[in-house]
Amino acid sequence: MRLVMLALAGLSFSTAVLADCIQSPERTQACPHQIYRLGQLENMAKPAMLCICVADFKEFLTVPTDEDEAHKQKLKRLKLEYALGQKIEPILQVLRD
Repeated sequence: MRLVMLALAGLSFSTAVLADCIQSPERTQACPHQIYRLGQLENMAKPAMLCICVADFKEFLTVPTDEDEAHKQKLKRLKLEYALGQKIEPILQVLRD
C-alpha cells in the first residue's frame, strides 16, 4: 500500500513539473527535447526539479562564429529573456552542468 502511495505521489509531481516546463513562449508544438534537472533560478527560494526545453536554448550554448551571428544571437537572447521575464544565463548554467 505504501509503495502505491509513493508511486501516485511521484506521478502527481511529474505532472506538475511538466506543466511548468521552461520553454520559448513562441513554441506552438510539443518540445522535441526536454530534460529534468535539479536547479535553482533567480526567482526560486531553494533548488527544485526543473523541466527545460533544450531545443529552445541550444543555440545559446554555442559560441557564434562571426560578428553578424553574434548580433543575431544577442537579439534572440534579449527577446527570449523579455518574453520569459528572467535572464536565461541561470537556465543555460543548468544545461551546462
